[in-house]
Amino acid sequence: MALPDLLAAIEAEAAGETARLRASRRGQAEAILAEARQQARDLQAAAVAAAEREERQAGGRRLAAARETAAARVRDAQEDAYQRIAQQVRERLRSVRGREDYPAIMAALLDEARSLLPAVSLVRVDPADEPLARRLLAGEPRVRVEPALRCAGGLEAADGRGARVRNTVEERFAAAEPALRALAGRLAERDPGAWASPHPAAEEVPA
Repeated sequence: MALPDLLAAIEAEAAGETARLRASRRGQAEAILAEARQQARDLQAAAVAAAEREERQAGGRRLAAARETAAARVRDAQEDAYQRIAQQVRERLRSVRGREDYPAIMAALLDEARSLLPAVSLVRVDPADEPLARRLLAGEPRVRVEPALRCAGGLEAADGRGARVRNTVEERFAAAEPALRALAGRLAERDPGAWASPHPAAEEVPA
């Protein structure tokens, strides 16, 4: 092969190799760019997802706080309602001695105490109840009546061995308070608006 032809062949081969290298580099560059774009899209999607997740969590926290605030208000309204009912009951209990059926109430309280303490030898009552207690225990000289109690009504029975049963209207109310509180809660759940009012209509509560 003549020298000019050899040079031309070498030049053509070099040009072809150069073209192949350029094409290869172009392909690599495009692949790198495509990968970079995909990574950018992935990062963007991850950032958006994280922001949405954080917003959902923040929304959940706000909702939980709002629910707790509402629940606290309901509890406060229920407690306020219960305290008003309890106060009404206490006021009525303070005047129970003036009821027409108070002698029957006192007799029932005495019978209950004696059923728990059959060997009763002493009955303590409020001085206002001394005459009634003596009438109820007439014919039972072994049972002494002592006007040494301070209560709205009822009595305290004791035997000679140190045992005693206190059956006053205050004690009965204290024993009934858990049920009364539960009743107030149920009423508040049925009609929250009425119980949230600062001055709801007073409900008649049996003595």
